[in-house]
Amino acid sequence: MNKTCLITLLLMSIGACAAPEIAEPVATKPSPATALWSFEAASRNLRAESCPAGTRFGAPLSLDITATPVSLNDEDANPPLPDVATFAGGWSLTSDNANFGGLSGLETLPDGKLLSISDVGAFVWLGMADGQPDGTGELAYMLGQDGGQLSGKAEGDSEGLAYRDGLAIVSFERNHRVEAFDLENCGAVARAALVAKLPAEAGGKPIDENQGAEALSISRDGILTYGLESLFGGPSPMGEVFANGTSKLAGEDAANPRGYSFVGRDEVPVSSKSPIIITLYRSYDPIRGNRNIITWSTSDERIELKRPMLVDNFEGVAGEIGAEGRLRIWMISDNNFSGKQQTLLYAFDVDISSE
Repeated sequence: MNKTCLITLLLMSIGACAAPEIAEPVATKPSPATALWSFEAASRNLRAESCPAGTRFGAPLSLDITATPVSLNDEDANPPLPDVATFAGGWSLTSDNANFGGLSGLETLPDGKLLSISDVGAFVWLGMADGQPDGTGELAYMLGQDGGQLSGKAEGDSEGLAYRDGLAIVSFERNHRVEAFDLENCGAVARAALVAKLPAEAGGKPIDENQGAEALSISRDGILTYGLESLFGGPSPMGEVFANGTSKLAGEDAANPRGYSFVGRDEVPVSSKSPIIITLYRSYDPIRGNRNIITWSTSDERIELKRPMLVDNFEGVAGEIGAEGRLRIWMISDNNFSGKQQTLLYAFDVDISSE
């Protein structure tokens, strides 16, 4: 073999052993099936669907609401209220309007009012002054995506409520879904805009029509979280909503006390700190009656409501930071349009200064 051929073979051998080129990593975005829904990305389209261009604002129906002060009747309560919590007021709410009642979700509004939803598909505003009901209110029936009024329990069983920048976001049982309503721009004529369909079954079994997403909240970052009241009489799974209009149970359960169901959740922003997450749990049996437990994420303390306290079917909870930095927790009960129950509005102030 001549020298030229030998050199050529050596060069070919070296090239074959050389390290291959490393490709630059390609940045990937979440697929539509995994990207979480966010308020910032979705709100513009939801407003356009809920309040189409040219739609005139519709004023809700005015209500006269009688707010009768009530006592918590906690002198002999066991356990008593924790030292950090104070009962700030309670009222039994009634109205001559037969459509007032059945209230579930609850939110505080920038103008000081409270917003609730009825399980027959209606928004109810409660006028407030100096931290208590002022006797005024408003009511508007929810409209479907076609602009027609939601009909019956099958379509109008609204349970969970979140509110951000004029958009009311509502979770429904029976026909399990989340929809948004542009109350700020269209008021009573806001149409439902679909946010997401919620799971109708779990583990191959259908979710009971009355055990759906009772709890709904929105984070500071605009992410939605929902929780089922109960799954087959057991735990309360939490769920997440995706940008493509789907959702799934996330594999995490709410921290239900034994024997209680998960019915309310709110995330309260606190300046630069992590938000305070308020949770509401409910239990009922004919012997002990209605019972509730309220927790907040900055403490292991909790408020427990049970006889001999005045308790009803509390399903809605909302929080805000009030005077002197205290956490104000609002609760409202669903009277199921029954003369044997009450619509109670309760307020508790919680000292979080040391938490």
